[in-house]
Amino acid sequence: MIIPVLAIGLAVGAAISWKATRSRARAEARRELARAWADMRREVNHWQEAAARANAEAARVAREADAYKAGHKSGREDVISIMPAIVAAQQRPADEARASGDDS
Repeated sequence: MIIPVLAIGLAVGAAISWKATRSRARAEARRELARAWADMRREVNHWQEAAARANAEAARVAREADAYKAGHKSGREDVISIMPAIVAAQQRPADEARASGDDS
């Protein structure tokens, strides 16, 4: 009588131990999965914020480039518009020197 009771007790004990170990392993796996999800979410947020900063910087650089181009074009147009006056001013002293008879 004791042997069948021991055999049943051993079988029940093994089943309970297996079930408890399995529950504990599942709980640990769930915690690990939750940690992994949290880490991934933090990393995704980090890279999304970095991308937003990069886009803002690219937009700023594009605005600066456009402003530089506009200023450069305006400056070039100003120089082109005053070139006749510059050429005339450079020729005037030479014309005046020839008119006064100065041989330099």
